[in-house]
Amino acid sequence: MKRFVLGTAAAAILSGLAFTSGAQAAPYGYGHRHVLTPYERGVIARSQANLNRLRWRVRADGRVTPRERAVVARAQARHNALVWRLRRS
Repeated sequence: MKRFVLGTAAAAILSGLAFTSGAQAAPYGYGHRHVLTPYERGVIARSQANLNRLRWRVRADGRVTPRERAVVARAQARHNALVWRLRRS
């Protein structure tokens, strides 16, 4: 009798494990995807244009000093932060 009860309990546990499904990933595209508004696209375009103009000015004399390189890097970081913020808001 003891063997029968233990065998039945083990079979029930194993069958329960076999029929349970694993965790499923969220479906593709799950959640809210932010679509940029025309204003936000304009802000990003103006920021990129300003960055390009700065790069053009820095390279105009054919020599990029370490200070100018730092200014461009800081402007690029600010632009990247702007884009990140607008895309995730």
